Amino acid sequence: MAKDAELDRLKVAQDRAFQRKQDAYQAQQKAWDRRSSARDALNSAHETKQRAYAEQDRTWQDYQNVRSSNGPRIDSLNAQQEQAYENMRRSYDAASSAYDRRDGASASSYAAEGRRYKEEAQHHVAERRRLVEEIRSARANHEASKPAFQRAKDDFSAAKRIFDSAKAEHERAQIEFKRAKVEFDSCVKAFKARLEKVKAEDQKRRNDKKDIATKAGVPYRYRDNVWVSTDSNGNTNIYFGGVGKPNGPGHGHYVMDRSGKVTYKRDPYDPHGAQNFTDQDGNRGATLYDRRARSGKEPKGAEGIFARRDGGREHVTQYYDDKYRLSSDIVDNANVKRHWTNQNFKKKHPDRHTPPKDDTN
Repeated sequence: MAKDAELDRLKVAQDRAFQRKQDAYQAQQKAWDRRSSARDALNSAHETKQRAYAEQDRTWQDYQNVRSSNGPRIDSLNAQQEQAYENMRRSYDAASSAYDRRDGASASSYAAEGRRYKEEAQHHVAERRRLVEEIRSARANHEASKPAFQRAKDDFSAAKRIFDSAKAEHERAQIEFKRAKVEFDSCVKAFKARLEKVKAEDQKRRNDKKDIATKAGVPYRYRDNVWVSTDSNGNTNIYFGGVGKPNGPGHGHYVMDRSGKVTYKRDPYDPHGAQNFTDQDGNRGATLYDRRARSGKEPKGAEGIFARRDGGREHVTQYYDDKYRLSSDIVDNANVKRHWTNQNFKKKHPDRHTPPKDDTN
C-alpha cells in the first residue's frame, strides 16, 4: 500500500487517543477502587451505628419499662408510708397521753402499736428506695449507651463524607473516560475512512498499472505486481518479475513511448543489451546508439562509438560527459555483454563497473 501522510497522521492521532482512553480507564478504575473501599467502610460504619442505636434504644426501652412498672408502685408506697407515719405519730401521741394519765397498760399498748407503724413505714421506704434505684440504674445504663451511639454517628458521618468525595471523583473519572472513548472512536472512524480511501486509491493504481502492463504485453503472471514509472521523455517504464520486488534482481523491463508503442522488451533474467529494443514492427534487434540508456543524460555523440574487434566482432561504446561508458558486443544482430565503465575509478576498483543510478535497464 502506498505511503500516505494523512493516514500516518490519523494513525498517530488514533494511537494518542487510545493512550488517553487507556489512561482515563485506569484513572476511572482507581477511582472505582477508592469508591468501593469507601463504600465498604461506610457500610461498616452504618452497621456499627445501627448496633449502637439498637443498644441505646434497648436501654431506653428498659428505662421506660422500669419507670412504667415502678412509678405507680412508688406512688403507692409513698402514700402508704405517709399513712404509716401518721398512724405511728398518733400511736405515740396516744401512748404519751396514757403515760401522763398513769395508764401504763394503755401507754404500753399504744407504744407497741407505734413501733409497728414505724416498722411498716420503714418497710415502705426501703421498698421505695429499691424501686427508685432500679429506675436510676436503668437510666444510668441508657445514659452510658449514648456516647457509643454518638461516636458511631460521628464515624458514620466521616465515612459518608469520604464516600461522597470518592463517589464524586469516580463520576468525574467516568465522564473523562467517556469523553476519551468518544474521541478515540472518532479517531478510529476517521482512520478507517482514510484507510479505505487509500486502499481504494491503491487498488486503482494497481489496476491502472495492470492495464498498462496488459497494454505493453507483460506476461499475464506478472501483471498483478509491476512497477511503473515515467521518465523525462514521456516513456513509460514497466518493471516486473524481480526478486523481492518488481524491479528487484533479475527483473524484466518493458518500455512504451508516448504513443503506446513498445520500444524495449526484456523478460525476467534475459540479458541486458540493445537486442531488447524493438523495431517499428515490434521486433527486437541490436542497438548501436542508445539515447535512453540513462534517464538523466544522453551520450556525448556518435563520434568513435563503433569498433570492430577480434576478427570482425562488432563492439559498441558510447560516452558520457561524466566519464561513464556503456559498452556491448553485437552478436547475431543482438547486443550482448552489456556493461558500464566508470572512468573516474582506476582499473580493478570495485565500483569501476557499477552502473550509474539513472541506468534505465
